[in-house]
Amino acid sequence: MSDQERHATGVEESDPDAASTALVGTLGVLVLVIVIVFVQGLYLRSTRAEFERKVVSEKPEELETVRADQLSKFTPRIVDPVRGTVAIPIEDAIAAMLRAPDPAAPVAAPPVAAAPAPAAPPAPGRMGRAK
Repeated sequence: MSDQERHATGVEESDPDAASTALVGTLGVLVLVIVIVFVQGLYLRSTRAEFERKVVSEKPEELETVRADQLSKFTPRIVDPVRGTVAIPIEDAIAAMLRAPDPAAPVAAPPVAAAPAPAAPPAPGRMGRAK
């Protein structure tokens, strides 16, 4: 077989175009990077939503029981009936102190106005002369 018979089959055997191959490869890589970034964003958003749903929005039972126990301690109650000691919430205690201050606190006396000092008489023999 000669070379002419081999080429006569109708198939063209030329080299591929380098510019079009590079363009298709670059566009393929660009599309792949965009898809990866998009999928990563979807994953992070769904992870954040699941964290919010499962962790942040749920109130633990321990917290509820501790909070109820603390609130029961802060309701007004008698601690020592013999001495007359009671326990009240701090906000109520502050309001009571503002309404009726401590009777044992010292009372500040109003300031006394000082009387003006008398003018001193001039010293003898020292009459003012004009110089």
